[in-house]
Amino acid sequence: MPATIHNNVVYGPQEELIPAHLSYGQFLYDQLKNGGNETAVVCAETGDSVTYHDILQKSVNVAAALQALGLKKGDVVALISENRFEFSVATLAVLFSGGILSTLNVTYTTGEISHIFDITKPKFIFTSPITAQNIDECSQNRPYLRNVILFGEYDIIPAMFFDELVKKHVNINDFTVVDVNGAKDTAAVMCSSGTTGLPKCVELTHVNFLTLTAHMKYYLLTSQQSKNHEVKTALSLIPWFHAFGFITTFAILSFHVKIVFLVRFEEQQFLETIQKYKINMTTIVPPLAVFLAKHPLVVKYDLTSLNEVWCGAAPLSSEIQKAITERTGIEHIRQGYGLTEVTQACCVDLTRGEKLGSCGTPAPGMRIKVIDIETNAKLGPRKEGELWIKSPLRMKGYMGDPAAGAALVDNEGYLRTGDVGYYDEDGFFYIVDRLKELIKYNGFQVAPAELEAVILRLAGAAECGVVGVPHERAGELPLAFVVRQPGAHLTERDVVDYVASQVSPAKHLRGGVIFVDEIPKNPSGKILRRELRKMLATHLKSKL
Repeated sequence: MPATIHNNVVYGPQEELIPAHLSYGQFLYDQLKNGGNETAVVCAETGDSVTYHDILQKSVNVAAALQALGLKKGDVVALISENRFEFSVATLAVLFSGGILSTLNVTYTTGEISHIFDITKPKFIFTSPITAQNIDECSQNRPYLRNVILFGEYDIIPAMFFDELVKKHVNINDFTVVDVNGAKDTAAVMCSSGTTGLPKCVELTHVNFLTLTAHMKYYLLTSQQSKNHEVKTALSLIPWFHAFGFITTFAILSFHVKIVFLVRFEEQQFLETIQKYKINMTTIVPPLAVFLAKHPLVVKYDLTSLNEVWCGAAPLSSEIQKAITERTGIEHIRQGYGLTEVTQACCVDLTRGEKLGSCGTPAPGMRIKVIDIETNAKLGPRKEGELWIKSPLRMKGYMGDPAAGAALVDNEGYLRTGDVGYYDEDGFFYIVDRLKELIKYNGFQVAPAELEAVILRLAGAAECGVVGVPHERAGELPLAFVVRQPGAHLTERDVVDYVASQVSPAKHLRGGVIFVDEIPKNPSGKILRRELRKMLATHLKSKL
């Protein structure tokens, strides 16, 4: 993907034209209709499959049913579920109705769910059985909520059954997708952790999604032409409630590439699925890349059908990239870089391995500058600073906190990323660190401030500071430095167990707890995490 550099700004290629609808719902409706009776989606666990027509018919049925129940353009509908057939149908039904979809992580606690509900105020909630009890608890005393809609066939909580909505047959040709203003109207709200703690609600417009879809088509076509291969079947494993999984899955669906999905990662089933379905393409995160590079089970399976493997959510080392190629024969693991606030994908490496360790060049129509953290000067090649991005992919803002979103944008329209990196003389970017304090565990963002607030609620804890411990498979593991109250006999197990009882699994203190006499702070009382990291490095060396 060509890049140009002018005045210390790296430019991507010319912007790809987006579909003329300016409605993401209308675009997906048309693409599904064109897909007809070809197989669209397959569940690897059960072998069950659906066609494009099946998905469209059910989505239209549910959209009409929701509108009959009172769903109007601009209403928010929450969706909290693992990967399953109903997820895509519920998503499409909301988009067809001009609603705003709000996806939530299935591991969120009741506190985290309630926080999102307080911001988004959903009129309807779709939930699967695994999250139903939490949703039922969080749904009480919310006057804006009309109905909770349950996937499956078991009466777990008081709710409407999704299957009842599907049964209300509507003629596809008589159905009209609700019109929207694609540049201004929000299509979906995706959760992104802020450095202040609880998740922020990123508003993405219809044009954001349409533009990203055009970019993904460009990436895929460019790569296929370069390597002279074809992508017919893709494996979807990353959770669809996550922006990375959601955006890539619905883009691939629109390209009429058959999707085989897994509900969860299980080593043998993951490898068997690739071999059985002759998977050509998949998206992964670094822990999965480490599995492919090192696990002894991998070499027992034929993975040679894989010719497109895209890795994102956290940086991937060139050593792991090389190891996967050597072990599996997969030519090159493509690394990408993105953030939810810029509709996920900002850079993708479309080389054949000439730039190992790089996340690639800017997307079409995108500009990226690297700013000196101390002087705010625009930096030239191979000089590290904070990445700032200007693109049509920029979010509409943070729902419920417009000031926080506006504060991220400078007077030239560039959005700050909080990520530290550099670009080379060819415009290829390399991410080396994060200016913001988020910990990346298995692709999920963990805010230290949130965990610190939890720990300080524990009797016996006087002060604390949380940082990430580098980990080859997971990226980083949350670790807490804790100062005990005088006379307190707090143990590591006490702290770890308490935190686990209060937050979702990604935020557990898997890095452990280190007890110290004081937490380093600056004169204004802000925790000096760089000093904590130095203390951590000393601690790790002493254990060797």
